[in-house]
Amino acid sequence: MEDMHIHLKKGVTDISIMQKYVEKCKEMKLNKVLFLDHGNRMSPKHTPVLNKPKVINKFFENIKIVKENNPDIEINAGIESDFSYDEKFKNKECKIIKSYPFDYVIGSVHGMEKADYMNYLQANIDMIETYPINIIGHLKLRKDYEQYKEKIEEIVKLATEKNLMFDINTSDRSRWNIQQLEYMLNLFKKYGTKYTLGSDAHNIDEIGYHMKEEYIKINKILNRAERDIEYTVVSRGTEKAGSKGYIGITKIENDKRLLVLSKHFDKYIDTYKDSFEIPSQYTIENIAISRFELMGAITIKPILDIIQDNILIIGLGNVGFTTMLYLLENKYKNISIKTNKAEIYQIKAIDKLNKEYNSNIKFVDNYNSDYDTYIEATGSSKVIENIVETAQNLSKIILLGVPREEKYLINPLDINRKNLIFVGGHELNGHSIEQRKRIFEELLKINSKKDFKSFVNVYYAKKGIIEKILDYKENFIEVIKYDL
Repeated sequence: MEDMHIHLKKGVTDISIMQKYVEKCKEMKLNKVLFLDHGNRMSPKHTPVLNKPKVINKFFENIKIVKENNPDIEINAGIESDFSYDEKFKNKECKIIKSYPFDYVIGSVHGMEKADYMNYLQANIDMIETYPINIIGHLKLRKDYEQYKEKIEEIVKLATEKNLMFDINTSDRSRWNIQQLEYMLNLFKKYGTKYTLGSDAHNIDEIGYHMKEEYIKINKILNRAERDIEYTVVSRGTEKAGSKGYIGITKIENDKRLLVLSKHFDKYIDTYKDSFEIPSQYTIENIAISRFELMGAITIKPILDIIQDNILIIGLGNVGFTTMLYLLENKYKNISIKTNKAEIYQIKAIDKLNKEYNSNIKFVDNYNSDYDTYIEATGSSKVIENIVETAQNLSKIILLGVPREEKYLINPLDINRKNLIFVGGHELNGHSIEQRKRIFEELLKINSKKDFKSFVNVYYAKKGIIEKILDYKENFIEVIKYDL
């Protein structure tokens, strides 16, 4: 296992620090590493390191010593060079590269995060053409990278012709998601392109970061291994572009399935963070639950005994809809809904639910009624403000939405004067895996007995996708941004 992108910083000239880096590399079971740092920097905000003869000479002197003292690990000396169109800067940097025996030179285009993406890609091509480098550093693939496939393929083809490698970077700043990694590996295979793996560590604790997981993913892609996740139940709402799911169920192992809370781009799951087992009978055809349903239920269940049957839900999207279902299952019947616009599928769903539960769910235009409980599911500061201003004394206010703009702060005097009860419930924070597992299993049992097929809420849907989903599922409710 290698890590071919490790910044030394002070360790460039301090051999005691460099030796600590070597020890950390061994601890991470790395057998090949590239120690380096930046040369001259284009941005005045960043400090150059390997840009003066005295410093560079000391760097090579220390590298020689640690290599002799650590023959069990391959230690390489390198530099990461900023690409620039400025001829004076470029000539100065290329002179440094050519004047010293660096084992590897990483060339990187920095500081173009806000630039037009086509210009960024062209800069990488110009760097390949004009810089004496060995490795192309952390090529950025934006969410819309598929629109630029021809240009990206041009970069891979040109780099291969010049016998350059690509830095598969595992840092959070530059790591390709699983779809991007799969796409690039297929290109590398097509052209016979070589690549290195690097953590881009900027301190000792980042050495080998995410390296083991990256190796596993690469091996699975290259070997066309079976995906671990059979079906992703819910996509992460804030990242619909390229999103493949936030909760998924895995294949059966020992007559059990794992429910996996994964990263939104993971097609291959190798660490089951916050996962728990569910009975194998729940399959991709009949599972009918989402992260949002679990979120609403886990928030409301502990306070069911203080909620009276006179409830206003503001917002009938993901969270509001599933919270309403959980309330109906717990015998609440008088539920009002305030939403900007009631969609046809929502109206049909409410009609069916009223018949099935003998309930009195209705749409309302304002907050001006004497409700016992307000469930805020929009994340709007203005909505929270309206609730607090119109809520009756002793009301309960459940905040399932988060006002990300942070413009409205709840006045504690209002809470005190009206004796309001506030309950927060966004995400699943503060709840143990045991609590989540119990409520999730409860929801599975509830849903397995219900016909939810007509309650489909699909955002950003392509033509025909709802019909495709309904045809695919035996028992299905999906109040999500869906991605097939």
